[in-house]
Amino acid sequence: MAKRVILSVGTKRGLFLLESTKQRKKWKVSGPHLKGWSIPYAIIDTRGTPKLHASATHYSFGSTAYTADIAGKKFTAAIKPPEYPDLNRKAAKFVKEYGLPNPKQIWIITPGHESQKKTLFAGTSPAGLFRTDDNGKNWEPVEAMNKHRTRKDWNPGAGGQALHSLQVDLDDPSRMYVAISAAGAFRTEDGGAKWKPINTAVADYVGARKESTVGTCVHKLLIHPSTPGLLYQQNHVGVYRSEDYGTTWIRIDKGLPYDFGFGLAVHPTDPTACYVLPLEPQEYSFRATDGALNVYRSTAKGWKKLSRGLPQKNAHVSVLRQAMDSDLMDPCGIYFGTAGGTVFASSDDGTTWSPAAEYLPPIYSVTAAVVE
Repeated sequence: MAKRVILSVGTKRGLFLLESTKQRKKWKVSGPHLKGWSIPYAIIDTRGTPKLHASATHYSFGSTAYTADIAGKKFTAAIKPPEYPDLNRKAAKFVKEYGLPNPKQIWIITPGHESQKKTLFAGTSPAGLFRTDDNGKNWEPVEAMNKHRTRKDWNPGAGGQALHSLQVDLDDPSRMYVAISAAGAFRTEDGGAKWKPINTAVADYVGARKESTVGTCVHKLLIHPSTPGLLYQQNHVGVYRSEDYGTTWIRIDKGLPYDFGFGLAVHPTDPTACYVLPLEPQEYSFRATDGALNVYRSTAKGWKKLSRGLPQKNAHVSVLRQAMDSDLMDPCGIYFGTAGGTVFASSDDGTTWSPAAEYLPPIYSVTAAVVE
């Protein structure tokens, strides 16, 4: 069966699915699915029979999670809307034990390791980590993360306090990473029983205590899919690379117009290549630099601007932290969605770009999956 690429696009007004052949030249758009719901994040789980997982937020019902087939035809609430906002009736416990309000939003849903077919993880706002081992029927809080000794030093970023990045090591299912705004990055080596802050050498964040091991505002954190120990992060104050599982970080943003941004993607085979989309941070405008929408790719010699096919005038748009991704094809596909409702796609490692979909609602997330 021929390979297909499917983009899951979460927006302010529903979920859209974009599908193309392996050439990725033309895209078929379906949606909106889950009408009436805001979709902060959606992803296709390719372990076994592919499934779609989506987080959803409603002004009346709160937050929930849905599962569906990859065509988006049969949606099932993994958590009944009136029973959430706390991942399967855990609200009272969340409030009592962590002293926090009910989670307002599921920021990310991540499939577990390939060997853990029924395991999913979810990150919420306020920052919480949850796990299910039965495909979402029952969720439990990951106590060691939610009760971490540094929690008193976690602060909300401009968008609130959120556990938004969640990466499972491809080689070792007991090793995972999370990133929280504004607390920093953490790593576990034992399946979540203990979590170590991994923020050494990351630039000081305004307001962080000097003696604290947390306080940096990570905007997005990714592991490299083919190079063990290699991580990238887009921080509030810089772009960083780690070659030792996050123990130490090297700042690599010299040559970028701004060190600020949200979007981040990695090339699946080239360990020197990550993709970022710098934004102007002044007065929280968070818009493309001088109205020119450009992606930058890191290389062994520095940064290369990738602008062919992207608007270079009057593109006063923003790209949010979950709205950029890459696929596993060769050449690699790179994708991002704007707050103005356009999904841009490249099928040649980011060299050229074209719109895959336009005039959608404001885009919150874009994830790519290769299926057969």
